[in-house]
Parts: sequence; structure tokens; C-alpha cells
Amino acid sequence: MKFNLFLCFLLFTAPLYSQQKQVTFIAQEITIAQNALNWQRDTTDASFIKWPKSISGNNTTFSAIGYTAQFTLINKRGTDADLLLEFPRWGLIQVIATTRNNTDTLFTGCLLPLQVRNFQSNTIAVRFPLLQNDSIQFHISCYPYYSIFLPKKFDIKIKQTVDFEKKDKQRVLWQSMFLGIILIMTLYNLFIYLGVKDISYLYFVLSIMGLGLYLTFYYGFGIEYLWPKAPRWDTFCYTIIVPLTNISRLLFTKTYLNTSVFMPAFNKVVNIFIYLLFSLTGFGCIIFLFDIDLLIPLLDIIGISGIFVYILMLVTGLNAFYIHKYHPAKYFIQANILLVIGAILFIVRELGALPDNFITRYFVQLGFAVQVILFALGLANRYNQTKQELAREMLERETLALEKEREKKELIEKQKEELAIQVHQQTKDLTLQNLKLAETISQLEESQQKLTQLNNVKDKLFSIISHDLRNPLASMQSFLKLITAHHEKLNEQEKERLIKEAQNSLDYLNQLLYNLLQWSKSQMHMLEFRPQSIDIQTAFEKSIRLVYLQAHMKQVKIHVDIEAHLTVQADSEMFDFILRNLLSNAIKFCNKKGEILATAYSQNSNICIEVRDTGIGMSEHTVQEILASNITGSKRGTSKERGTGLGLLICKEFIEVHQGLLIIHSAIHKGTTVIVQFPK
Repeated sequence: MKFNLFLCFLLFTAPLYSQQKQVTFIAQEITIAQNALNWQRDTTDASFIKWPKSISGNNTTFSAIGYTAQFTLINKRGTDADLLLEFPRWGLIQVIATTRNNTDTLFTGCLLPLQVRNFQSNTIAVRFPLLQNDSIQFHISCYPYYSIFLPKKFDIKIKQTVDFEKKDKQRVLWQSMFLGIILIMTLYNLFIYLGVKDISYLYFVLSIMGLGLYLTFYYGFGIEYLWPKAPRWDTFCYTIIVPLTNISRLLFTKTYLNTSVFMPAFNKVVNIFIYLLFSLTGFGCIIFLFDIDLLIPLLDIIGISGIFVYILMLVTGLNAFYIHKYHPAKYFIQANILLVIGAILFIVRELGALPDNFITRYFVQLGFAVQVILFALGLANRYNQTKQELAREMLERETLALEKEREKKELIEKQKEELAIQVHQQTKDLTLQNLKLAETISQLEESQQKLTQLNNVKDKLFSIISHDLRNPLASMQSFLKLITAHHEKLNEQEKERLIKEAQNSLDYLNQLLYNLLQWSKSQMHMLEFRPQSIDIQTAFEKSIRLVYLQAHMKQVKIHVDIEAHLTVQADSEMFDFILRNLLSNAIKFCNKKGEILATAYSQNSNICIEVRDTGIGMSEHTVQEILASNITGSKRGTSKERGTGLGLLICKEFIEVHQGLLIIHSAIHKGTTVIVQFPK
């Protein structure tokens, strides 16, 4: 066992009372204060205990200095109770519970694998039943093992199991949603990195992953889902995850702001911090591998270094923008300022200098959400600026080459009479070089056209993101704030409605990101057209399975009438997307208990796909706008379903790739018929 001087001092100066206390259970939740328990220091032979599963994996015994306490709990509620005895975060806790009928020995603690704990949760607790008007005597032995597990308060809470599980489900729901957003943004930026090969995106992705992994550990998902059999790793992982995450943040700052070119002095400071953080990471690995109890000072150092890292990031961004006029730094500052404030408040709270409240705990998550959205714009802006700078540098080099060629011509003219043969040879060389120069200029013009097209795609993408991506995020934020701020005032029906609305916003955001990716690929010609023979009956069955839940929720019936053995030459992925979008739109605008008829038939030299619904329909003017517009609007469905407006746009582009034709017949309140014609 390893104990530092501070731990030993606390243990040997603890109160030495041994009187037994009685606690009457009459409320939903009660707290047994330290002075009511009369904890005593336990160093006798009785402190030899047997771990259910020790740190080393062996079933052994050891002697430990700890605390013991006794009290009796009496149930005066008039009903049987299923209770939890919740403790502060101790290394190991042994609870001997004695009733009139039997005696049970229960184990829990941060250093036990999840499956060994009496109550299998991140919360340190034991579960026990207590019958009406019955009593139970507890003898508690608590052993910290590591100094970090010696709590500042020795209070114990008694809770109803059903109340605890209800609150714990809320923890799992909200934090899972936030971690889901982190996963989506990680994949989104990873796709950007794979597309543009800019190392800044990779470091940004690593920083997002690091934050997600830390929050997974912080809110208990690590020990509950990722490493339930590794409690010692759950104790030490913070010392490794946090420094590595801060390293990725500083590397992102270096590459995004180009500090090696614009700010060499700041670049040196950033490098020094990176080396220090690598040292902290190595030190964390050492104390983990060799089981050295230096967690408290190391956690303080990591917290303080994290504050300096966030401040250094913000100061470097301000210097780059206001002193060196580096335009992409504007996005860097805007994206990071809320994250820096929230992270510093979070760290200071963890160090014990600020109280635990909603702002100090959750403001960092709001700052992170703002950061990933703004950086999606900032990184794209930086990428375009880099492309423009490269084009300017190439043009300057070509201009300099032209000037040198003119100087050579003047020199040849002066020596023309004396060097006639050499001039003739030089003239041939110049002719060849002019041809190459003309070819280079042609390539530059072609590159400029491609850059213009890319800017147009970027403008369209930014327009869609600024309009459609902001709304669901704002809605989700409003629902979360409403539930958090007025949790106690809302009834269960209102909570379920708000949760459902938040889930719908998240589903809509996921669909929008998928459609944006497909549309961006099609605009940048990243999708390959691979036609093959497709059985239309099979393709329709596959698409109907994917939209079945959507149709089932509205009680919409889908009828299929496909000509036998009918096939079409088409790209499988594009064809599936077209069918799925046509069916989804028909369901969306179909009334409850409506019907949809999907048919396919051969007509002259075409294969026709037809989807007809009995929905709300639309005017002829709206039909013409859809067929003529490059960017379609989004209208809510009959059950208030939201759409991205991109699905039909992508369908139109895929149909054009197949040299097909899109036809729409519709009338208000009379339904809509959409026909897609593919050439045989």
C-alpha cells in the first residue's frame, strides 16, 4: 500500500468515536452527516480484508488503514422499501448488513470491476431491501487505497432505488446525445480531412475525439461500457487522455494559424508546452504502469497546465488576427472563446476553487458545440485562401519567367550581327518555350475555372448550412435549456414531448449531414457512375423496408405493381437513393391512413418508375419551381415532418447522370404523381 504524508495525517487525526447511531427512514432521500456516523480510524487486525478481485487480478488479502462506522436504519414509512446506500468515491467499501433473519456482506468501490460491485453502476452504492417497520444494522469499512479516494466529506445518502434509476436514465440520455453529436462532427471533419489532406483537420479531429473520450470517462460511461473490468485504468486514464488532448489542440493551433511563418516567437512557446505535455503524458503512463500514488499532485498540474493551454490558444489567435492580419484567425477566435471560458470554469471547479453549478459544469459543452460549427466554416475558408495564395504564387513565378525571356530577346538582338547562327538556334528555343508557356497559361485558365466552380459549390453549401444546420441545433439547445431550467415544473408528458422533439431535431440533423455529403460529392464529381443491370422489384422491396417505420407511424399503406422481370441499367447506389427519396417524400406529404401506389413498367424506349400518393398535393406553380430550381425549398409534411430540401435536388442530379427525365403531376388536395424515365 502506498500513502503520502497528507493522507497519513488525515487518517491519524480522524475522530475516534465508536458509538452506534440510529437513523429513521421517513423521506424519499436522506443524508447521514459525518458527525452522525462517528467514523473511527481502523488499524487493527480486523482491517485484514479480502478483495473480491484485487488490483493485480489475484484473489488476495492485504492490510489497509481505513475508516469504520456503525448505524442502524429503521423503516418508518409504512411500506416496504428498495433502497440504495450511496457513498463518496472510496477505493473499496465493505458493508456488513445485519437484519433479524440474516447477515449479508456487500462490496463496492471505485477499484472494483463493475461486475463485482453489489450495485453495478458508476455510482458507488450498495442495494438492499428494508421491510415495513423493520430495521437493519450496518457495519461499514472504507479503504481509500489511493489518496484521491479519501473524500473531503464522509456523508452517506440513502435513496429509493427507483428514484435513483430515474435520474440516472436522464444522465445517460442527455450525455449520450451530446456524445452522439461529438461522434457525428468527428466523422464529418474526418471526411473533410480525407478529401483535402490538410493536417489541420486531422489535429482538430483528434482534439474532438479526446474531448469525447474524456467526457465518456467523466460521466461514467467508461467504467460502465468501455472498460468495466479495468477500474484501475478508469482511475488513471485522466492523466493520459487530457494531456494528449491538449497536445492535439496545440498542434491544431500551430498548423491552423501557421505560427512557424507568421509568429516564430509564439511557435517556440507552443512547442515548449507540447514538450511539457508529452512529459506529463509519459509521467501518467509511468505511475499507471508502476502503480505509484501521485494522483492528487499530478491532477492539479494537469488542470493548471490545461488552463494555460486554453489561454495560449486564445492569445495566439488574437495575435495572428490583430497583429499579423491573418484572416482565418477570426474564425479561430470566434470558435474558441466560449470553449476557453467554459473549459477554464470547468477546470477551476474540478480544482475546488469554484462551486459545482450548471454553468461551471455544462458551459464547456455549449462552447464545444459552437466551436465545431464555426470551425466547419473557418477550416473551409482557410482552405480556399490557401488555394488562392498558391495560384497567386504560381502567377508571379510565370510573370518573372516572362520578364527573363524578354531580357534574353533583347540580348540576342544586340548580338544579332556577330552571332547569327547562335541567334537562329536561340530563336528555335524561344519558340518552343513560348509553346510551353501558352500551354501553361491554358492550364492556369482551366484551374481558374475549376476554382470558380469550387467557390460556387462552397457558397451553396454555406447557404444551406447557415439556414438548415443552425435551426435544428438552436431547437435542440432550446429543448435542453427548457428541460434543464424547468425540470421540476414539467410533467412526464411534457418531458416526453420535449425529448421527442430533441430526438427529431437530431434525426433531422443526421439526415441533413448525409444529404450534404452526397450533394457535395456530386458537385465535386467525387461520385463514380457505375451502371449495372438492376432488378426493379428487388430494389423497390429494399427501399420499402427502409421507409417501413416512417409509413407505419402514419398508417400509410404502400401498394406495389411492378412489371414482371423488369430491369434497368443504372448505378445501384444512385438508383436506391432515388427510390428511397420518392417513397419518403410520398409518405411525408401523405395524410394519415393514406395510400401510395408504386409502379414500374416499360414504355417505348424507356423504363418508367411511378410513385403516386393521396396526399395534400401542390399547385402547378410549385411543380414548375421544383423542376426548374437548382436549390429546392423544404416544406413540412402532414405530421410536421421536417426535410432538408436536398433530397429532391440530389435525385434530379442523379437522374440527369442517367440521362433520364423527371416528371411531376400534382393538384392541391388531390395527391401527387412523380414519374422517372430511364432510357433502356
